[in-house]
Amino acid sequence: MMPGKADKPVVVLDVGGVLVGFDLKPLIRALSKSRGEKVAFPSLVNIDKLFLPVQTGEASLDDIVPELNASLGVSMAPSEWHALSCSVFTGEVPGMKEVLLQLKSDFSLVALTNTVEVHWTFLLKTYEILNLMDGYVVSYLEGVAKPDPAIYQIVVDRYCDGGLPYFHTDDLPEYVGAARQMGWRSEMFRSPEQLRNEVLRIRSGG
Repeated sequence: MMPGKADKPVVVLDVGGVLVGFDLKPLIRALSKSRGEKVAFPSLVNIDKLFLPVQTGEASLDDIVPELNASLGVSMAPSEWHALSCSVFTGEVPGMKEVLLQLKSDFSLVALTNTVEVHWTFLLKTYEILNLMDGYVVSYLEGVAKPDPAIYQIVVDRYCDGGLPYFHTDDLPEYVGAARQMGWRSEMFRSPEQLRNEVLRIRSGG
């Protein structure tokens, strides 16, 4: 991971849903089994809000387990939540590693993610695609989370040498919108091919 500002244009990428697949179904199945009936899980944005104190480092996952259990009608130990919460990651997004390897010769790659310590430790240990990143901005380490403008500004200050990122992608429209409010060129992530085409289109002046 590069220690400071990039000497190449910076492409900023979310992690969950962009670099690594994300699926709530295994977690929902386990919670439904524990409860004895189907559990309705909040939307991804609402999950982020529920986990915000953990994502910003103000609390640990263990701290919010009683609230999680109460809100979902289950009774699970913190250790069970640790394992289950990591079950949402389904593997590296197919084709993404190849696209990143193509882009790395001309761009610096920075990950910008809302995450908690348990997840980030698991992701770094499990998925080699994160080794392709030249830098990370991780919410629980920074004390601020998307869509707060401050976390986008951290990317600019740390990696963009006074300018703006060349391109940004995220799988949640709220976070794309927040990036655009900062003046970033940002698009919803749909596929590795779309990411590559968007970046190359900008470079060609399209």
